[in-house]
Amino acid sequence: MATEEVPYHITAVNDHLKVQLLPELNESAWDELESLGDTLLTEVKNQQSPSVIIDLTRLDFINSSLVAIVIQVWKLVDEQGGKTAILNTSEMVEEVLNISGLKKVWFITASEEEAVAHLSQAVKQERIERRRTFSMPILLGIVAVLSAVACFALYISDTLTLDPKIALGATISFSLAGLLLGATALKDRRKNLRILGVVVLISSLVLGGLGLFKLI
Repeated sequence: MATEEVPYHITAVNDHLKVQLLPELNESAWDELESLGDTLLTEVKNQQSPSVIIDLTRLDFINSSLVAIVIQVWKLVDEQGGKTAILNTSEMVEEVLNISGLKKVWFITASEEEAVAHLSQAVKQERIERRRTFSMPILLGIVAVLSAVACFALYISDTLTLDPKIALGATISFSLAGLLLGATALKDRRKNLRILGVVVLISSLVLGGLGLFKLI
């Protein structure tokens, strides 16, 4: 998508999103720049792209306000679990990024092909890591819920040979563990694991509530 009304262009490059900033942004007043920045952030967020190229090649220089907007876009992409590459050909812009310390943080290149290759590799590696890594809190949370279910099943079983209060106490204890672990899983970036965290939380609340009700 390209827009002529605002001093930036948003286009698709392979599976990546490219945000090209135009020289007019450097000439904008702060309040106008802030408003444009908010609009840009909203558009980037709505794209839901896992990777973004921020194209600075049309800029001969970059002021501090515009650097702040670039940082905001980068942070937004990072919060969504995405990756960012910076496309730049200006020595003056590179010097500003170097002085600000951002050159050490960002992948900066003058070649769009290199930016695309970097992002493709980074996204691929991220997906591999996600497949390999299953959140330990959610795994332990599921174990805690299953243990609570088993303990409550023992309590209602006709063949129970131990003190029912012990079975209920174990049910409540495992439910509390499930609550804590489920809450921890909600911080995970992966949506499917956050959903599992909610399931663990609800299950733990129900089981813990049943255990307390029977114990009282």
